[in-house]
Amino acid sequence: MKASVGLLPEYIVGISILVTMVAAMIRPHGSTLKSWIALIGTLGGLWATIDLWTKPVHPALFFNQSLTVDNYSLFVNVLVLIAAGSTLLLGWSGEREYDEFPVLVLISALGMMSLGMVANLITLFLGIEVLSLPLYVLASSHRNTLGGEAGLKYLLLGAFSSGILLFGLALLYGAAGTMNFVNFASVAHIHSPLLAAGLMLTLVGLLFKLGIVPFHMWIPDVYEGSPTSVTNFMAFGTKVGAAVILLRLLAYGFYMSGPNWGPVLGYLALLTMIVGNLLALPQNDLKRLFGYSGIGHAGFLLIGVAVHTAVGAKAMLFYLLPYGLAVIGAFAILTMMGNKESITIQDLRGMARQKPWAAALFIVFMFSFAGIPLTGGFVGKLYLLQAALFAHQPGLAIGLVLGTFLGLGAYLRPLQAMFRTSPGESNLKGWNVGWGHVVVLVVALIGTVGLGVYPTPVVHLVGQSANFFWLH
Repeated sequence: MKASVGLLPEYIVGISILVTMVAAMIRPHGSTLKSWIALIGTLGGLWATIDLWTKPVHPALFFNQSLTVDNYSLFVNVLVLIAAGSTLLLGWSGEREYDEFPVLVLISALGMMSLGMVANLITLFLGIEVLSLPLYVLASSHRNTLGGEAGLKYLLLGAFSSGILLFGLALLYGAAGTMNFVNFASVAHIHSPLLAAGLMLTLVGLLFKLGIVPFHMWIPDVYEGSPTSVTNFMAFGTKVGAAVILLRLLAYGFYMSGPNWGPVLGYLALLTMIVGNLLALPQNDLKRLFGYSGIGHAGFLLIGVAVHTAVGAKAMLFYLLPYGLAVIGAFAILTMMGNKESITIQDLRGMARQKPWAAALFIVFMFSFAGIPLTGGFVGKLYLLQAALFAHQPGLAIGLVLGTFLGLGAYLRPLQAMFRTSPGESNLKGWNVGWGHVVVLVVALIGTVGLGVYPTPVVHLVGQSANFFWLH
């Protein structure tokens, strides 16, 4: 496979970035041309990915074995481009005054896509930074107190975690004498304090991006202060990028030393599932609630990595799709509620009576988060539970069930508020329903219900994508 073909989705997104930048400079302030170009580029990248997927894909290495194109990277492309497309659509009207918005979304999406392909320490770090730097700006794009605080916290803590990650990567290179993941396996079984320290620091940097306890406290503050469309992008896209590179690094470079890092990640997953969902229970601000629940979902995802089996890898990759669809659906509802600085559970009062269609959709997405049957979230949790039991780790299975029940309590609170009568003036008068919201809601609803009723085709695709032959 030639690089011009295998990397066509990335090339399309990269060219779209350049054209969008030119459009932002030559068109008047507030024009939608730049958003249209960014959206067309996103759809073009998605089309190129699907076109590659329909052909026999043999893993191919490019640029001195630093990038790998295979079914795994193509599935990651689909997830990232769904996240980017939904973000552009949700920010179509509210972010129109910020000319840099579509450009930064595409740049960050390109970094996320690269993380699905990286097979080298240098490209790993570059992918993380290309993902993160635009998000620092996007988090503070609403120039208010909460936005400035969110951007500053994200920047400082992100820079700190990037420093730890870079130090870890340097130690890995010093211990192994190579930067390619596949070459780590030959030295990973050797007892080397330098290699162990490098892996530990690298995991800390990646777990920060994923939002794993105890590296999680930045998430609720950044979610609360960021624009709602940007929060949607961080909640979905960042988790995809961090989770897939974590799995790629460990499954390629350290598959022979799984008994060393597997239990550590298992304990962190258990702690994250319980702490994240427990802290979500008392939250009144909806974005903070989704922030803490997202921490819990990161713990669920980590199960798929911690069990160190092919079933776990497939379960983690599958879970990213229903979780992401529920995220973009829920944040589409929040975006339609207006450009409020803070959206609380009380703002949902009366929704079931005044906006019954929105209430019904919100219930579906909350049920998917909670893992209620006939939704994609239920199937995803079932596969993760199966992976934990097949790996003979009942503690992780019990933690998943406990975390799910705690999350159910957190998700029922906003649903209960929707059926309460709102006293005095309606909280729902400032709603703004655009065509972008409708597109996102239709895709999220079809995907969420479809994955819950008939997940077989996606399960088959995931089985091909996460088929690491050395796992069993």
